[in-house]
Amino acid sequence: MSTRPRLLVVGSPSLDLLHFGGRSVRSAGGAGLYTALAAQQAGAEVTVVAPRPDPMPAELEPADRLLDWRGPPVPPSALPHFEIEYFPDGRTVYRRAVRGSEGDIRYGDIPDAGPGAFAYVVPLLDPELQLGFARRLSAAGVRVGCGTYAPGIRAHPEIVARVVEASDYFFCNAEEAGLLFGSLDDVAVAPGRAVFVTRGSRGARVVLGDHPIDVSAPEVEEVDPTGAGDTFCGTALARLAAGDHPAMAARVAAAHAARTVTGIGPAPLLSDGPPAAAARDVRVRVDGERVRRVAGVIATAPEAAAFDFTGPDLPEPGDPAALDFFFAGTVQQFGFWHERAGRYERPMIASLGGRARKGSDYLWAAWLRWAREAPDELTPSGQAALDDADFDHRLRDDGGHNPLPAGALHPACARAYGRGMLGLGLTPASLLAEANATERPLARFLERLDAVGGYREDPWRKKSALLAVILSQRPERFLRLGKGEDVPPIVDYHCQRSCLRLGVVSVPDETLASKLAKREVVSAEEEEAVRAACYEAVGEIRRLSGRAMGAVDWFFFQNRTRCPEMTKPDCAACPADPACAHRTRLFQPVYRTTAY
Repeated sequence: MSTRPRLLVVGSPSLDLLHFGGRSVRSAGGAGLYTALAAQQAGAEVTVVAPRPDPMPAELEPADRLLDWRGPPVPPSALPHFEIEYFPDGRTVYRRAVRGSEGDIRYGDIPDAGPGAFAYVVPLLDPELQLGFARRLSAAGVRVGCGTYAPGIRAHPEIVARVVEASDYFFCNAEEAGLLFGSLDDVAVAPGRAVFVTRGSRGARVVLGDHPIDVSAPEVEEVDPTGAGDTFCGTALARLAAGDHPAMAARVAAAHAARTVTGIGPAPLLSDGPPAAAARDVRVRVDGERVRRVAGVIATAPEAAAFDFTGPDLPEPGDPAALDFFFAGTVQQFGFWHERAGRYERPMIASLGGRARKGSDYLWAAWLRWAREAPDELTPSGQAALDDADFDHRLRDDGGHNPLPAGALHPACARAYGRGMLGLGLTPASLLAEANATERPLARFLERLDAVGGYREDPWRKKSALLAVILSQRPERFLRLGKGEDVPPIVDYHCQRSCLRLGVVSVPDETLASKLAKREVVSAEEEEAVRAACYEAVGEIRRLSGRAMGAVDWFFFQNRTRCPEMTKPDCAACPADPACAHRTRLFQPVYRTTAY
């Protein structure tokens, strides 16, 4: 049985006449065709549900060989036909649109995909028909994506608005977003749903409920813009079905769409190669040889062992408050350091119970006290109702003050978590029960957290992955991992510091390297460059070492004491010393974020 994600595409390919750059070209086209081919190239197995021409026109034969095309036979003349003109300013005008056999698609033509499958219903010329497909697929437990187009919105705004409501994932461009929501900044949908807004050369915006995340697109020389949005859509859906965070799916989709416009028609989607990857930042790179050496150390190091997340500052096994403790507490695992005058000053250390505790250790101890004093406040409803003063009181140190350096970001994350869970109608126990009932519990667990405030904001899923490790490694085994499942790399600032000093990640850019060495605050783009490289390196270390991510993460987390922030590294105590580049002057990116 194939392990590739599956996608159903409901919508007919078309035969089009395109006008662009002073020339006219006849081409295979249609949202269904571009979406299906892009998803197939991005790794999905795709079934197209649409009337199938007999005989097959030459323009469509290459696509027919790649796709599982199901539907009643029709003559080629019955296919939809479009005449489209593209203008240099980005405008698209449909000169002619013939529906053809599009309306002959029947729900009975759609194969049973089973609950949890993914489907996409193209922006049919009849939005009522699109809405019917979306609702029936959703009722069958299928995750549904839908698209739209400006003339359809103008002609049937109320129906298209209902299509948005029926979609788990809705796709539109910036003009269409303005028509539907008022403006790009006003885009918002119900909790648990997402809108992808393509913005041409400016990339895309992903809105998770009401939280926007912007992604960029690579610069390319555009030849034919036909199908760029549909390529984005198909790629994003394939990556979502494979388990990506929506923003990560959008990054790959934006790169794939950019490559598509460099050819004519669907030709770039018919190649044997994989989709274009999101561009790497050349300021930071992964050292493959150093990765292999460090992976060899971790493969046999006793320090690389899964931690069970029990101890004096953590709930006892079987504690009824444990789930609320870990779900709400892991949201707060970020920002344990002080900044001064644009530089890293020192790590957070505060006294609790007469003992000096650092960062995460302080948080867990304070959280355990909270669980004993007022466990109901750790539930989603309790977190949603917190004000800043309540939070400060619960996190107080021995002097009566909240020592967390990130200030108001912490109670804001608590409220976002609580409101997100309530908006989805979830509790920690119900989320886990839902995930554990699927074939891929981890994938479902991470997908659900992608919609929960405090977790959804980070495309790299550090806190989500950490929570998955905690719940799967606790004695209660709260989260079951399916066959072949493992959590993604967990990259916090301790991990980045180790990666830079070990040399598995190098910084050839002198300006960025100097900022890291001087512990200066970096830009969002600079932080992203380092973190992305560390994410890749840690993932490769996991693969080559044969260790689970929980064990690899525990190795890197323990390394914070061997290679600390403020004192000289104790290289003699480090198992990775023989493989280390000893770039001890380098420091993690100094950047305030709620992600880690």
